[in-house]
This record gives sequence, C-alpha cells and structure tokens, in this order.
Amino acid sequence: MTRLLRRLLLLTLGLYLFLPILASLAYSLATSWTTLLPEGYTLKHWANLLENQRFWLSLGRTALLSFSVVALSIFFLVPTLFVVRMYYPKVAGVLEFLTLWPFVFPGVILAVGLISLYSGPPLQLAQTPFLLIAAVTVISLPYAYRAVDNAFAAADIKTLAEAARSLGADDAKTLAWVILPTVLPGVLSGGVLAFSAAFGEFALTQLLIGTLWETLPVYQVQLARTDGNGSAAITVLSFLAAWGLGFWALSLRKDAKVSVI
Repeated sequence: MTRLLRRLLLLTLGLYLFLPILASLAYSLATSWTTLLPEGYTLKHWANLLENQRFWLSLGRTALLSFSVVALSIFFLVPTLFVVRMYYPKVAGVLEFLTLWPFVFPGVILAVGLISLYSGPPLQLAQTPFLLIAAVTVISLPYAYRAVDNAFAAADIKTLAEAARSLGADDAKTLAWVILPTVLPGVLSGGVLAFSAAFGEFALTQLLIGTLWETLPVYQVQLARTDGNGSAAITVLSFLAAWGLGFWALSLRKDAKVSVI
C-alpha cells in the first residue's frame, strides 16, 4: 500500500468520523442554512439552551442514570467474572452467551415486558427511574462485559489469587486489593462504554418513562420539533462529553498501569 493511498484512507476515515460533528456544530451556530453553507453565525441558540432550566434538569437526570448504570455494571460484573475465572471456567462461555441476549430482544419488546411485569404487586416499578436504571443496566452490560472480561483473561488471576492466599488474604480481600487493581484498566474501559451507552439511550427511556423523568435524549427529540439548532447544540455537547470522558478514562488507565507495574 503506497503512502498516498494510506493518507487517502486516513483522510476518508477522518471525514467519515468528524464531518457529522462539524455539520452539527455549524448548524448549531447558523442563523439560517438554506444553501451549501450557513448564511451567518450566531451564539443565540447556545445561549438559549444554556439558559433553559429544562436542559440542565434533563442533563442531571442523564448523568444520574449513566453513573448508576456504570456502578451497577461494575458491581455485577467484577465479582461474577472473578468467581467464574477462579472456580467455574467452563461457565465462561455460557456467561458470554447470556450477555448477548440484550442484543437479541428489540427495545420495544423489552419495554412492554418490563411494564407488564412491574405494573402490579409485589414490585410496582413501572414509570419510575428505578426500572429505567435497571433496564438500561441490562442493555449496557454487553458493552462493559467485553472490556472487563478481556482484562480478566489477560491477567493471571489464579496465580495472583494463590499468592494473596499464601499471605492470608481471603477471596474478598484478594478481589479488592489484588485482582481489582490488576484489571482496573479494563474496568475503566468497560465503565466508559456503559456510560456512553446509557447517556445516549432514547428508545427504552421513551417507552418506559417518557417525559415523566425526562433525560437529555428525550428532551433533545422534543426540542428538535421547535428548535433544530438547539438540538444540534445538544449533539455537539454529547460528543464533547463522550470525548472528555474517554480521555479522562485513558489517563486513569495509564496511571493504573504504572501503579500496577
């Protein structure tokens, strides 16, 4: 492959990735856009958005939802993978298969099933944030599972655990003080993936709770009907948040690797 061809491929990939973001940014700043390029630029749409209390409330709910999903995903995945890798390695394939199930069921079917199940006693959780957090955690698990499982697979868990036991540590201390720092880079990557999946989740949120507990994607769709420029500004902010979180996680990964070494 020649140098020119490699550069063309990289340029094509860069345009494919960044052109939609640049177009969203330009549209959020445009006074009007009826030709190839905007006819003028203004910060009015951004100012209106940042002064809107509904935007900040929906952003706060989305952050709460996303961080709750990350905490639950790590809480369930790390101990489970530790037990499976240590004592039941033959179950790993079954566990991996189960994590793919959320991809099999469309969001509509999942939402209808959850609403039917939790609309009556003993757990009346329909149209509450608790059911939404639990549901989004389930559909975000496959993303986090891949990163965390790869970290467990790359580490020599059994040797580390045996060394910790020889020093008197039980399983809980081994997991907390030996295994978790070792797999921390993978856990951080899984957390970022789960956060991103939860942050942008719209279909399940709309079906389960709608505007009763309005998150940022739901608010963005509502806003797009009256103010497309403001909706484009939310798109740009979402990308910036995802990138910022990704770079922050990468910096933590480097620190974690150094501390482990």
